[in-house]
Amino acid sequence: MRRVVISAPAAKDLRDVGDYIATDSPVRARRFVAALKERCLSLAFHPFRGKPAPEIGLDVRMLVAGNYLILYRIQTEIVMIDRIIHGARDMAGLDDDL
Repeated sequence: MRRVVISAPAAKDLRDVGDYIATDSPVRARRFVAALKERCLSLAFHPFRGKPAPEIGLDVRMLVAGNYLILYRIQTEIVMIDRIIHGARDMAGLDDDL
């Protein structure tokens, strides 16, 4: 089992998602962000579950979580969560953020 690390940009992504949803429903926002975090943490047990995303980066993988994409890299002892983005977002230039 690998340890899951949520990067600073991914943590900001989670906060931004929560803030956006909270404008409509703070309770729903907390639940949704908690579910996204759980999905990230589940990668500790099955890190190869996500599909490769070479269009973003050579070693980047992508896991779908509802309308969001969890972008991550598998390292020797950790799974690094790099970003959590909405699936409709333009991926151009995203590799610069990883």
